[in-house]
Amino acid sequence: MNTSVNVRISQKRTLLSVLVILLVAGGIYANSLSNGFVLDDELIIAGNPATRHLSGIGDVLFSPDVIKPYYRPLNRASYLIDYQLFGLNPAWFHAINIIIHALSAVLLYLVASRLLADNYAALFAALLFAVHPANSEAINFISARNTLLAGCFSLASLLAFMKAREKGVRLPFLSAFLFFLGLLSKETAFMLLVVIAVYTFSPSPWFVGKKLRDRLISLVPYLAAVVVYFAMRFYSLQGMFGTDITGGNLFSRLAMNYHIIPQYIGLLLFPIDLTIFHTALKGGFATHLAIWIALFIAVWLWLVARRRNQAALFGLVWCVVNYAPISNIVPIPSEAFTERFLYMPAIGFFIIAGACFERLQAEGSLKKAVKPVAVLLLLLCAAMAFQRNRDWMNDYTLFASGVKNDPASAEARFNLGTALLQDKNDSEAARREWEAALSLDPRHADALMQMGTYAAMTGDLRKAEQFYLSALAAPPGRSDPDKCMAHFNLGKIYEKQRRPQEALQQYELFLNYVSLRYNEYTPVAAQRAAHLRIGVTKNK
Repeated sequence: MNTSVNVRISQKRTLLSVLVILLVAGGIYANSLSNGFVLDDELIIAGNPATRHLSGIGDVLFSPDVIKPYYRPLNRASYLIDYQLFGLNPAWFHAINIIIHALSAVLLYLVASRLLADNYAALFAALLFAVHPANSEAINFISARNTLLAGCFSLASLLAFMKAREKGVRLPFLSAFLFFLGLLSKETAFMLLVVIAVYTFSPSPWFVGKKLRDRLISLVPYLAAVVVYFAMRFYSLQGMFGTDITGGNLFSRLAMNYHIIPQYIGLLLFPIDLTIFHTALKGGFATHLAIWIALFIAVWLWLVARRRNQAALFGLVWCVVNYAPISNIVPIPSEAFTERFLYMPAIGFFIIAGACFERLQAEGSLKKAVKPVAVLLLLLCAAMAFQRNRDWMNDYTLFASGVKNDPASAEARFNLGTALLQDKNDSEAARREWEAALSLDPRHADALMQMGTYAAMTGDLRKAEQFYLSALAAPPGRSDPDKCMAHFNLGKIYEKQRRPQEALQQYELFLNYVSLRYNEYTPVAAQRAAHLRIGVTKNK
């Protein structure tokens, strides 16, 4: 009878905790519903024909993402479904992101409940994950849904794995299927297999007395999922990567972690430096302070390991394993360091936070202070996340927040100028921001191109030409697809100056290097090139 009563109490406590997590996560991000499409959302979602018609679902499932070598068909399919249900109303796209994050927080609670004896500790870990402002980029940036889906399916797979072990299921097919869905959402979900493998071959309650053969067999469904995924990927990309992803010297890329790891730790411990314009190679006092913080945490974790705290050790393994994909072992075609990359590895950090809560609760002298301090910490994080959501209202507010965070960021200044022109139609204010960017970085190619466009708009074609040529000479060089509009605009200038051969050359360079972002200009460039080619041939 007592057992039955205890089970009912436990079920009610779990249900209440789940409701609290859903309400908190939904409430903190409710103001995101008024935000629009920002950054790459226009290219990937709003302006992408692949997100329109269900008849194109086959192309979505068996073709590369907008940017190779990414292959994330389930994420792309989710945008297609959103459009069928809600059209291009950004509020619903944001709502789906919030729901996925809230579900992930619930799943984290259910996983932590199996690792921690104290329900309050598991609830604290889940709530801290739900409201931590470092997660705001992954949630507010609709195009980062791939990260949210990978996190959600990874946690769901892990929970299914744990339940299968509790029931003595030999082959956890449900867990493997959820793992497969994670792979289809984002490549980084692959790291769950490493986590499960480590857990399988380490001493744990689920595998006490199990033979090596039984442990190996339990991994077979996951390996089958990996084979199917890579077969789909190879077919869709016509190769494993579909494009060249060489990114320089491996040692140089890994050396960046000297600066990046402390910055990530700093974002988790002191989430006050929130921006999309982080500099991966930031140095100085802040970096060294963060290193000392990292060393302190490492020593503390070592002490936890000595006491064999299973939850803390699991959280540490999760952090390390899931950090590997963002450590630049494989060169990432986008940024080397950004807040949304932290979403997956930070799940381990929140499990460790739950273990800390549980440990401090066990200390007689600290027991009374633990819960009030935890509540205060959650309230502070929630307030910061709620405020950060407002920065993601549109491109202008996002870039303005970047300049406010770091006025010396040339990238932030450039992007704010572009937003002032596009969103506010204020060309003079835009020019001032581009000039500020160039005063900080005279070889900032994008700012040089925008100044060229501004000069052309004011009729100074010679000055515009100088700016465009300077942009093409700036790193990484003339063949950079992001500079293709410099070629296009030089072609227009040379046509006006009656320099047909040079104009033809620039249009052809544009057609050779054009990126998907500027595909709308391709027909015009092709038409002008064909016309000029006829004239140049006749003159010869």
